Amino acid sequence: MFIAKMLLRLGPSAILTSLLLAGCASEPPRELMTQAEVAIQNAERAGAAQYEPGLLSSARTKLDRARKEVDDDENESAGRLAEEAIVEANLANAKAKSVREANQADEMKKAIEALKQETSR
Repeated sequence: MFIAKMLLRLGPSAILTSLLLAGCASEPPRELMTQAEVAIQNAERAGAAQYEPGLLSSARTKLDRARKEVDDDENESAGRLAEEAIVEANLANAKAKSVREANQADEMKKAIEALKQETSR
């Protein structure tokens, strides 16, 4: 009641301003969405589809959910989902690189062992 009386005293422009401010939602997290898309693409290039398919799939799902949240004007939730997608895509990327590099190291060890055996003959 107090707020209504106060707004009436301030006039129609105060009422309109307060209604406009109350109706304004946060901006869509476009930058975060773009960062999530890039992180997923980087993870795909690193081989995450082969080595970390679960994490990559989860990142894609969260990005898709973030897009739907933006469509529903739920920008705060969309931002959180986009951030989670970035983290998961980056983790999938790092794990995929790690597995790939470990495999390369194993191949190098095998090649070195084969060379040692050849030279000892």
